[in-house]
Amino acid sequence: MFEDIDLDGHKPCAIKSFTTKKSTQRQVSAMLQRANKKTAEQDNVPAKGKIFSSPFKAVETTIISDSSSFQGTVETEGNLIVHGTVTGIIKCGSLEILPEGIVDANVEAENVSVAGKFQGDMVCNGRLSILSTGKVIGQIAYGRLSIESGGQLAGNLTRSDSKESAVLPLYQEADKS
Repeated sequence: MFEDIDLDGHKPCAIKSFTTKKSTQRQVSAMLQRANKKTAEQDNVPAKGKIFSSPFKAVETTIISDSSSFQGTVETEGNLIVHGTVTGIIKCGSLEILPEGIVDANVEAENVSVAGKFQGDMVCNGRLSILSTGKVIGQIAYGRLSIESGGQLAGNLTRSDSKESAVLPLYQEADKS
């Protein structure tokens, strides 16, 4: 049996109504009750083994897509991937500039990988990697440096030996409250 129902101005649709045997309904109801009982029992049972809480924060990734352009300040403890254009100030845990990416900014990051174009000032306490399609121009301070064949680097370079001057905290202290 079909009946037409109007859903707040939407096109009427056909809904098929059917009946089931009472024995089938009882079986389904019993199955659901057993499943709910098992779930409740499992929730009350303590987990086996030790539970460790990681001291590391969850790492978030922010992506500036190829059709996007951003002007301003970006601050994140996680990863920033630039496929579009960014102008301004960037502070992040890790910066990755993809081949089509263009960054004209002052950057502070733990690790930076450049396959696109970068211009500006950069403080990279970890590894600065310039890939074969990458071009870096500016005032650069780095902890470690790698340049693939074809990668371009122009500007003033300073090697930073300080491992204690992390730009952003990479782990979170356990909450002692």
